[in-house]
Parts: sequence; structure tokens; C-alpha cells
Amino acid sequence: KSTVWKNYDIVVFSDKSPCGYVQCKSCKTLLKYDSKKMGSSSLQQHAVKGCSRPSSSSGAWPTQSYMTSFVQSEKKIPVPKKSEITDKCVTLCCKDIQPFETVSGKGFIELAQELINVGATYGRVSASSVLPHPSTISRRCCDIAEQKRKGLIPQINDILLSNVSVGMTTDIIWQGLAIMSHQTLNLKPVLVTTMFPLEEAKTSENVRHELLKLLVNTLGFDPSNLNKVVWVTDQGANIVLALRPYRHLNCQDHLLNTVLRHGLDSKELTCEVPDVEETIHNAKSLVKYMKQSSLAPQLPKTVIQMGETRFSTVYLTLNSIQEIYHELHKKLEEHRESYRLENIAPDMLQFLVSFLQPFYEAQRELEGDAYPTLNLVILWFEKLKRHCQPLSSDTPVQAAVRQRHYVWLLKKVEIHDLHKIALFLWPKFNQLRMLSNHEREEVYSEVRMLIKNFTGAEYQHLQSNIVIVDVNNDVSGPATAPTVAKKALTDFDEWENVHDDEGLLLHDEVQKYTQKVIMENERDLLNWWKEHNIVYPKLSMLARSVLCIPASSSSSKRNFSVAGRTIEQWRSVLKPSTINSILFLNDVL
Repeated sequence: KSTVWKNYDIVVFSDKSPCGYVQCKSCKTLLKYDSKKMGSSSLQQHAVKGCSRPSSSSGAWPTQSYMTSFVQSEKKIPVPKKSEITDKCVTLCCKDIQPFETVSGKGFIELAQELINVGATYGRVSASSVLPHPSTISRRCCDIAEQKRKGLIPQINDILLSNVSVGMTTDIIWQGLAIMSHQTLNLKPVLVTTMFPLEEAKTSENVRHELLKLLVNTLGFDPSNLNKVVWVTDQGANIVLALRPYRHLNCQDHLLNTVLRHGLDSKELTCEVPDVEETIHNAKSLVKYMKQSSLAPQLPKTVIQMGETRFSTVYLTLNSIQEIYHELHKKLEEHRESYRLENIAPDMLQFLVSFLQPFYEAQRELEGDAYPTLNLVILWFEKLKRHCQPLSSDTPVQAAVRQRHYVWLLKKVEIHDLHKIALFLWPKFNQLRMLSNHEREEVYSEVRMLIKNFTGAEYQHLQSNIVIVDVNNDVSGPATAPTVAKKALTDFDEWENVHDDEGLLLHDEVQKYTQKVIMENERDLLNWWKEHNIVYPKLSMLARSVLCIPASSSSSKRNFSVAGRTIEQWRSVLKPSTINSILFLNDVL
């Protein structure tokens, strides 16, 4: 071995394999080295010409700076090593019976990165010495949830004390109760709390008692401020009666689902338009056959099964068949099963898909939680009313289908004053052209009455005092409205404002607001009102109070679907408080 090597250390990976670098013992410089190509002459040259001793003032070699820069630099992982990691992921998913998507989850990636950081800092250590016991995780879960919730509740209380409404949704499924809060400064709904199980029968009195218990006793809300909460729920009799003393709106997603349930009722369709019922029934049977056979994986696109209670899935099923109609026919012919598709008339399939599509789009848009939705209710209601009116080109069957849904739409969907006010607070439609002159003036009068006692200072107070807790690092900062991607509103352009060039005397804020208001991004309502709070101080306050109210309670339902994945047979011993913490952190982290 050459004496040159006495001046260098070989740098290796954690498995002791060489990484292609050596480190000078004198100046700690890292040098790339390949003995097959370079020999030791380059190392000897560094020792003679390139090695720099530390200055006398420092008194130490810069070992840490050189090594840290090397460890933190991005290195290309060898293919064999990546293959080994893939094998370990397979072991994880199969031994622990976890979905393959586990390794792409945000939580898993953050854990893996932290373990890599630990290894880089402390060297090769045992995983069991780093990973905590499950009981420790359970206790820490509850502690973190309590800490996060303590930062959330004062925000909601501060809003309520400032005479601004807060939208809340609640739902009851199985024996659980969930409450979610919607706030304008942080439009994303936040799961405030859940309760599992409900010990008493789910009567309206017991539901009201549990709601008050959660909000007042557990979370510390002032009972006198609960009249400022606007509840959005489905039409369950116990929920509606429980919230009777408070302001309440029906979930629009649930209402449209009810319209479709009645409009597509199989018994009534069989009597009135049997061809429609036969098409839907045969489509459902076809998808079931494709799923049960080995044919589904051979299709270019999947066919979607029809849900029993979610009637928007009727559209999804029919549309999935229409998209690959020819491929389906060819595949069924190969297996002598073409009769299954021949019972589904292409013309009827096309009509039902085109007719049900606006209902599906309305439900999808009204259940959004990244942008205000209450202002969309009237626009979609008017669009669907027009869509359901029979056309001169319709066949008798098509006209009957439209008429059925038109009747149920008028019977089930209710338009509340808050829906009208929310639309008025959308600058692009503040002239309310879809309403009669009388209705329009009633809305303007109601708005004037609501803002009469506003000074505008409340808005400035909220802007300066309310902060949104960063649940990732617990650093608080000024609240900002979410950025919403711009979406063209071509479906509603017939109701956009029309301005007269003649000058008018502007007597108050409402009249000033309806004259030639410009809005570049028609979906970014929250930022628009934030930017114009000086021009319209009182209306800005009202916008904060109304636009936080959701049109749908679907956020609560989505959280209960998370609960369904949390409370499984092998996790049946989880405490209710632990379940509450898990669901809360799943929502805010």
C-alpha cells in the first residue's frame, strides 16, 4: 500500500461499500477517486500543492463543514439499492396488510424523510430504538389534537363576537356526530369535533343536547353566540328539529339527490316511461356482469357501478358505458354476450347522459370547499329549471322525463334569502337579473337592513386580529384567502350584469356597488372583498358573514367516510377521544 494513502480516509456508504470519494486527513477536503483510472498520483499532488492547513486563529480543522456538505448533497441512488427499497415496501404492505398507496402517502413520506435525516445525523442506528411504542403515539396524537384545537376555537369565538356568522355543518351516521366549521378567512372546512358513540337514541332532543354539550361545555363556545351560526345539514327529521331554534339551510347536494331519487324512481318509471327504466336496469346489470367476469380489466376504460343511494352515479354508469360503447360491443360479441348491450338503446343512452350531466355538474360544484358555494345555488337552480322544461324536439318519452324532474325540482329545492344575498355579493351578478323587480328590491332592502348597524371597523378588526394556525409548524401569520383557479362562467353569462352608461346618483353603498363593478377573476370572491373593503366597508363585513356558509354539508360526509376507515374490526378498542383526535388531525394536518 502506498504511503500516500496514510494521508486519506476512504468515505463509504452505511453498508461499508466505497462511494468513490476519499477525505484528506489534513484539510478534510473530499476528493473523487477511482483507483482503476487514476492511481495515487492525483492524491500525492494534492498533498504537495493543494492541501491547505487551517489558520492559526481557528485552531481546528473544518471537518464538519466539509462532511455536512457531502452528506446533504443530492446523490443518485443506485438501481440495486432502489430495488431493495421496493422489496421492503412490498414487505411492509404484505406483512402489515396495508394498501400499496401507503408508501405514497404524505405522512409516510414525511416519516421516511425524518428517518433518513436521523441516519445522516446519528449514523447507522437500530430502527426499533428510533420508532416509538404504539401507546406513545396514541397519547401524543391526543396531545397534538388538543393543542391544535386550542388554536382553532378562539378564532371561531372571535369571529362570532365580531357579529360575523360562521357556517357549520353536522351529520349523523351510525352512532357518531360530527361538527365542521367554515370560516371566510380560512375557507377550507375544519372538523371541530366528533363524538363516538351517541349514547342516547338519536331523537331531536338528544341531538340538540349533544350539540350544545360539544360546543358549549367541551369547546367553550358562548351559548349567546350560537344564534350567529348558520347550520347546513341534510333533511333528516331529527337534525332539522334539533336545529329549529337556530338558523338552518338544507344541503343542496342532498336536495338534488332527492330530486334524482324521485325522478328516477323505478316503479314510477316502469308505469310512465318503461323504456327509460329498462335502459337504466340493463345498464346496471351489464356493469355488474362486467365486474364479476374477467372482461372488465380488458376494457380501455373502466365501467362504473351504480350506487344504491347516490343517484348521481346513474349518470356516471351510463356515461362510462357510452364512452366505450363500441369497445364493449366488440368484447361482448367475442364472448357471445352481445345481447347484454343490445338491450341498451344508443339513442336513449345518449339522451339520459346528456340530461343527467347538468345535475352531476351542479352537485360537484355545490359541494366544493375551496371556494364560496352559497352564491352558486340560485344560478344552478335556474339553469336546472330551464334544462328540465320539455323541448319542442323532444320525443314523448324525453318530455316525460324532463317534466318529472321539473316537478320534483320545484317541490324539493328551496331558495332562502341567504342564497339571494350570497349571489348579490358576487359582483358579476349583483344586479340579480334572474329575479323579478320586486324580488330584487326585497334583496336590496334586506341587505341595507343587515348592514345598517355595521361601522366597517369590525372587518378591519378581524383582518388584523384573526390568524390562521399553521398546523404544520405551529407558526401563526396573517390570515389570507385561498387562491381559486379561474373558471369561465359561460353557463351563467345570460344573467351577468348589464350596465347603463347614464350617470346615477349614488345614495348608499348598495347602489354604488351595483354600478359598473369590475371583477377580473370571477371566482376569487374572498380576495375581491378583501381588496375592496375600504370602498365597501359594510358590504365587506356582510360578505365575510355570508360567503363562509357552504351550500352543501358534504364535508361532514367525507369526514365520516374517513371514520369508516378508522373504526375497523381490528381497531374496535379505540377510545372515542382517540377517534376524535385522529379525525381532527386527519383534517387539519
